[in-house]
Amino acid sequence: MEAVKKKNVLNELKKESGEKKLILGTKQTLKLAKSNKLEKIYLSNTFPESINSQEFKKTKVERLNMNSSELGKYLGKSFPVAVVGVMKNENV
Repeated sequence: MEAVKKKNVLNELKKESGEKKLILGTKQTLKLAKSNKLEKIYLSNTFPESINSQEFKKTKVERLNMNSSELGKYLGKSFPVAVVGVMKNENV
């Protein structure tokens, strides 16, 4: 069951990467989460626990079962990515 959920979450992230603007990085994601401009946040399993998750309470958060290096590679980046924010579609 957990493997199916993981696959679905990763497929959802891949789909959103093609359709919507993704925000990479903790600082930018926190800033946009505070201003309620994110639809969803994906966290790698290496996301620092020192960051207060209360900042994300208004946004749906998905924890991924991959580290930041794997997440970066999954997104086609040559650098680690600990946090991915998905922008809200403002045209709706």
